[in-house]
Amino acid sequence: MKKAISAQGTKLYLEDLDSAAYATGQIVSASASDPVYVVLDDVSKLKNGEPIHITGSGWASLDNQAFVIQDLNPDAKTAALYGSDATGETDEFGDLAMWSLSTFVDLCARTYSIQQTPATSIDTTTLCDDEKTSLVGFRDPGSFTFDFFIDPTDPNYLALLQAYDDGEERMLEIVYRNKAVRTLPVMVQSVSETGGVDQAVAGSATLKITGAPVLTQPADSGQPAEQYNLSAAVTPASGDAPLHVTMQLTESGGAAAKYAIDWKDGSAVETLVGAKTTTHNYDGAGSYTASVTATVGGKQQPAVQANPVTVTEGA
Repeated sequence: MKKAISAQGTKLYLEDLDSAAYATGQIVSASASDPVYVVLDDVSKLKNGEPIHITGSGWASLDNQAFVIQDLNPDAKTAALYGSDATGETDEFGDLAMWSLSTFVDLCARTYSIQQTPATSIDTTTLCDDEKTSLVGFRDPGSFTFDFFIDPTDPNYLALLQAYDDGEERMLEIVYRNKAVRTLPVMVQSVSETGGVDQAVAGSATLKITGAPVLTQPADSGQPAEQYNLSAAVTPASGDAPLHVTMQLTESGGAAAKYAIDWKDGSAVETLVGAKTTTHNYDGAGSYTASVTATVGGKQQPAVQANPVTVTEGA
């Protein structure tokens, strides 16, 4: 690990829960997948690594929670929600689903440090053992400390004091100069101040890390993505008209935000969101090979053909 980047230019931002949201909008659709891919009405104020709060979706796995945005595609207005899993959802995605991005204040630190506490070692040795045995206990996410200069009239400093007073969990963003983003849930534990002759008034703060950090790579990191694969199976493969068929989609290496299904019988292209199963009626005799185009990370994948279906005239 010899590659290094300068700490100069690193930005620290703390969520301000007392100010109006920086941006809000509607979630147009979502995939019942792991992770969840969402289509948003507007992404002009969003960036990878930022946490958005979700309400009104009707999915317990998403509502009233915050998820870090990754794989953001500004053109298609799609994004993945890190850590989300909606594979168990059976209800329809809500028409009133909304997202919001809080205002963040610039902490403008002089120095910062993340201290992760090692997991405890639990001694499980008994008199029957020939040597020491142990288990690994819980890991403490640790703490985040930073130093800064104080101006008591600075709104950002006042927002930090408010965070200490209310003791609520907030999101902290560390934006590196190469555009990688580390997002951490924190609570402000202490804020201190020092001063002296021929010195600037300085302060320090300790934040308790309350959960696992999320590291989002810059969009141009060059890291290869896992190959996405999709297959479509239509059953039954033959029968008399009108034939009612079911298509089952299976994917790996990613999760599609939506699927466009061309049944190849002259009917309109079907758009499937939040499900991997759909049905269709073939009313006339013939041989039909449906095709499916998945949209993953805002990009359309090559069309995938299903198995042929043969429909014969009914008696």
